[in-house]
Amino acid sequence: MRRTTAPIYSKSGDVLGHLDLSNAHWQGGEDVEAGVEVVEVAFVRHTDGVIYTAVRRTPPRTDEDLVITYTPTEWELFAARASTGYFDPEAVLERRRSREERGGSAPG
Repeated sequence: MRRTTAPIYSKSGDVLGHLDLSNAHWQGGEDVEAGVEVVEVAFVRHTDGVIYTAVRRTPPRTDEDLVITYTPTEWELFAARASTGYFDPEAVLERRRSREERGGSAPG
C-alpha cells in the first residue's frame, strides 16, 4: 500500500510535520516497463505554504514504501550537483579512489 503522508525532518532529525501525499502527482515512472524499478518525484505544497519535493521508489520494495522529503533548498542543491554529473557512477568511484590515494577512508 502506498503512503499517503511522509515526515518532514529538520536538520537535527526532528519531525517538523507530515506532507500530505494523497493528491501528489508523481513523475518519472510513466514510460517504464512493468517490474522495472524507477525513482518518482512529486512537488507537494505543505500547509506551511512551502513546496517540498517527495521522492519514492516504484514499485516499492517493502510494505514500508519509503518516501524521502526535501526542502526547496535541499532539492536545488541536489539538482545542481546531479546536473554536473556529480552522482554518475564513474565520478563517485573516482572521488573514492582519490580519497584512498590521499590516505583517507572511502565511505561504506
